[in-house]
Amino acid sequence: MVEGLRSRYKCSTSACAIRMIERVSWLGMRFPKCSVRTHARSRRHDAMQDTSTLDIDLTAIDHNMSVLRRAVGNGCALCPIVKADAYGLGVGRVAKRLVGAGAEMLAVYSLRQAIETAAAMNGAVPILVLMPVVDIPREDELVRLMLAGQLHLVVHDEANLAALEACAESIGVTLPVHLEIDVGMSRGGANPSEASRIIRAVHESRRLLLRGVFAHFSHSRYDAARTEDQLARYSLVVEANRRFIPTNTYEHVASTYALARDERYHRTMVRFGLAWLGYGIDELEANAPLITRDALRPVVRWSSTVVGAKVIAANCSVGYGARWTASRRSTIGLIPVGYADGFPVARLPAACGQQMIGVRTPHGTQAYAPVIGAINMDQITVDLTDLYDSSANDWIGCEAEIVGRNVDAPNHLPRLAAQSGLIVHELLTRLNPRLTRVVSSDSLPTIAGSVAPTRSVDDATRANSAAG
Repeated sequence: MVEGLRSRYKCSTSACAIRMIERVSWLGMRFPKCSVRTHARSRRHDAMQDTSTLDIDLTAIDHNMSVLRRAVGNGCALCPIVKADAYGLGVGRVAKRLVGAGAEMLAVYSLRQAIETAAAMNGAVPILVLMPVVDIPREDELVRLMLAGQLHLVVHDEANLAALEACAESIGVTLPVHLEIDVGMSRGGANPSEASRIIRAVHESRRLLLRGVFAHFSHSRYDAARTEDQLARYSLVVEANRRFIPTNTYEHVASTYALARDERYHRTMVRFGLAWLGYGIDELEANAPLITRDALRPVVRWSSTVVGAKVIAANCSVGYGARWTASRRSTIGLIPVGYADGFPVARLPAACGQQMIGVRTPHGTQAYAPVIGAINMDQITVDLTDLYDSSANDWIGCEAEIVGRNVDAPNHLPRLAAQSGLIVHELLTRLNPRLTRVVSSDSLPTIAGSVAPTRSVDDATRANSAAG
């Protein structure tokens, strides 16, 4: 059987033949490696495996963190947010890079995310869990984080405070906590009067240590006056209770937008998501932001290939519902990317034809083509008319850049999100895990030691050692 298969496939250069051999080899049969000549104009995606690829540039993370460090100065800590598996890019690869680039703390949403993030960077910095936690499972990973003072939890109200104190007493640890003050978001956090009582209660607690006081602004992207008012509300609570707040407590109110809006929002730590990814400044409505839109480098590039192309006559319609009709003889390309991969469906019918992707023409030049017709589960169609004047079949195998890194290009991720009625966070986290992630990096991340103590770790570590 093996010899028959070897004889049948050893001279074949088709991807299907190669994958057949690999599949049989996986079952215990070995064959010589085969190779296929790739398209002269671009890298083909493996027809049996990948229809598109996400390229994650770790050196762009290094660059963005250095830009942010210069913006806030050395006296302000950096706390990147890595919720939702680092916005879908993989917390395992991203967390240690951020720490190596200078992050003093990482923020996640849940305890499960905290465990995954700690494992990714070997507990090098504390992890802030933003969701309300009222019960802490006695899992080994969580207990180790708590004993090291590396798990920081948020107090949202007095009931939450009591629950956390009971958890800490039951486990026998001292928990670092951050108080969230609700200054207008009306989501999580305590109102100003309740916040004052919580600060004093934590001050008197033998099981809780106040390590942060923070707020979320509701309009920091586009409303300077309202953001300023919310900062004033926050400051009133902090100043009224200053004597109960330890001097090594982090004060943090700035997201990406507030961070870039004005240095008054930096306080002693900034807490940001989009900025480390190279985004956020495009959407900020500010006269003189501290960071310009071209200062950050986008981390993500999403690419695919043209797998089909055809010429249609004028007045022919494309796709379900005939949402696009050719006004002339047109060349239509087929890209194997769809809404199941995370490509956004435009929420407004008028947006049809406004979404653009990059294409590498058969001549090797860069061009941009509008997405036309309905977005399908696994494929989209683009109008390639006038980009190349020879055979439509020459397009097959040419690269298609769904999302690029040029901030001025039509397929810049924030632009694609806006055209689709989405926010950047939503588009990023919609990218399907099935997409192959490829990491590009000039160097490996470096984390000095297994633990990098910060000012908010030492006291909790000493307290837990004494308690033990």
